[in-house]
Amino acid sequence: MDQVVLFRNLAESIDANVLQEQRYLLLLDGLKTTIVISIGAIALGSVLGGLICRMRMAGRSGLVVPAKAYIGIIRGIPLPVMLLLAYYVVFASVNISPVWVAIATFAATFAAYAAEIYRAGIESIDPGQREAGLALGFTRVQTFTHIIAPQAVCRILPVYKGEVINLVKMTSVVGFIAVQDLTRTADIIRSRTFDAFFPLVMVAGLYFMISWLLLMALTGLENRLQPRRLSRQRSSGHD
Repeated sequence: MDQVVLFRNLAESIDANVLQEQRYLLLLDGLKTTIVISIGAIALGSVLGGLICRMRMAGRSGLVVPAKAYIGIIRGIPLPVMLLLAYYVVFASVNISPVWVAIATFAATFAAYAAEIYRAGIESIDPGQREAGLALGFTRVQTFTHIIAPQAVCRILPVYKGEVINLVKMTSVVGFIAVQDLTRTADIIRSRTFDAFFPLVMVAGLYFMISWLLLMALTGLENRLQPRRLSRQRSSGHD
């Protein structure tokens, strides 16, 4: 009897929060917005982080000092404050979509953390390997791309995955600048149905799905870059 009541309540919640007034369209729009902001910020922030890392490791004060200052300032300001500054100050006089403001802000923030992750991974490689590459006749660029970078990426990915998941979760604050993401969608549905539990649990599940899919994609990339470890895992599985 309790199970019957439980399923009936669940069906009523789904009907009220998803089906009525085609509220699933609101959820789909919010999901799309969250995915666009997340993927856009990760891609742009990863590239920008590489540039800042290059400046940070350049060995010239004209590049190192601005890179250090950027990393220190960005990491020291709360992300919601960064978002509000970008929307109401930096882009206040520009006719630009709030979604693009969110992507730019999250990318700038992600880049500061990515730059330090990259630097830590590169500096963890034995300097002797760089010297060996140069001794074999490789240029500095070839030494980095063929010897240093592949090893550094394998060491970077576990930490990088964590920052990616953090970024996805932090996109939930974009409602501060009137972006209708998943969190904002849950708030709209809650205001219409007066049901706080089901919309929030539903949106939490969608955030988990996005994070899980990104995590699986990055884990797959990590396994491809570490075939020996993967083969060992398969061997132990057969045993």
